[in-house]
Amino acid sequence: MELDPKDPNVAATYTIDWHDELVLEALREHAFTAGAFVQAQRDTGFYYECTTAGRTATNYPRTWPRAAGETVLDGSVVWTCRHPSTATVALVSSVVWTVPTGITKDSQSESGALANIVLSGGTDGVDYEILCRMTPTIGSVMEKTITVQVRAQ
Repeated sequence: MELDPKDPNVAATYTIDWHDELVLEALREHAFTAGAFVQAQRDTGFYYECTTAGRTATNYPRTWPRAAGETVLDGSVVWTCRHPSTATVALVSSVVWTVPTGITKDSQSESGALANIVLSGGTDGVDYEILCRMTPTIGSVMEKTITVQVRAQ
């Protein structure tokens, strides 16, 4: 992810969007656990919840349901169609940012699938690796690192 450089004299906000890690692609020949959410390979406008755990087939289902509550069998997985506005998709529950010496975390916030951090300071010409460890409301802890370049403007 390419980020805009940060001026050492100006605080800047950086955001990680965890959506693609929380709503997966409907992979082929892949094991899914109950409660996992995916999007179809072609956008249908709906999410699909794994309501029967198992392994997906080699090929995608012929058609994905387009009405909430309808199901489709995919290998041994049963997907149930969910409208995005009512789906209980995993969201960001909490984040822990690891910020190296030389740059300062002023604040952080989480909203939906987004994790935000406000950074100040830093030394001109230095790149800082900032680790974000995210705990979702459903599932396992995930990590991403962003590189913040500090450059005088």
